[in-house]
Amino acid sequence: MKILETKRLILRNFTENDIEILTEINQDPKVCEFLPAIGTRDSTEKLIKKIIEHDSEHGFSLYAVELKSTGEMIGWCGLMIPSFEAHFTPAVEIGWRLASNQWNQGYATEAAIAALEYAFKNLKLKEIVSFTAEDNIRSRRVMEKIGLHHDLSDDFDHPKIEKSHPLCRHVLYRISSDELIMNERYEP
Repeated sequence: MKILETKRLILRNFTENDIEILTEINQDPKVCEFLPAIGTRDSTEKLIKKIIEHDSEHGFSLYAVELKSTGEMIGWCGLMIPSFEAHFTPAVEIGWRLASNQWNQGYATEAAIAALEYAFKNLKLKEIVSFTAEDNIRSRRVMEKIGLHHDLSDDFDHPKIEKSHPLCRHVLYRISSDELIMNERYEP
């Protein structure tokens, strides 16, 4: 089922047909550079199950991102409630993951803007956060392009990653619904 549509993309619910493609994406070393582990088919199946359960429970989740021009599923983007406690939780997080051969074409930004607008206009959420490993410049750029802002005092050690792991330190970005409304570049 289609959830959101942009000029070039469709964001839709995941299906079992997406497991193989998403497993390939989750096993790409470029995609996993800032993740603590490379995905497996089993972990991908569990992720899709978690996504579907989250959607049933909360009315939103992560969605498969599909190219309108070809119907190819190229990754995911959407909203989730973080499953850990931190100084900023409870919260709703916006996130994305795309196949590396789809990077640098504006797809992550385009999908994230659609998800952000959906969060504020349809779900009436007041704030959205996003976080990533400190050195993940690509994701940080997307966060900035969609209007999120970073405050050094919000940075944190991810509680699900060992303190000694190089990816433990995370940056947190935020945006409120008022900030999105004031930012003209997000008009549909």
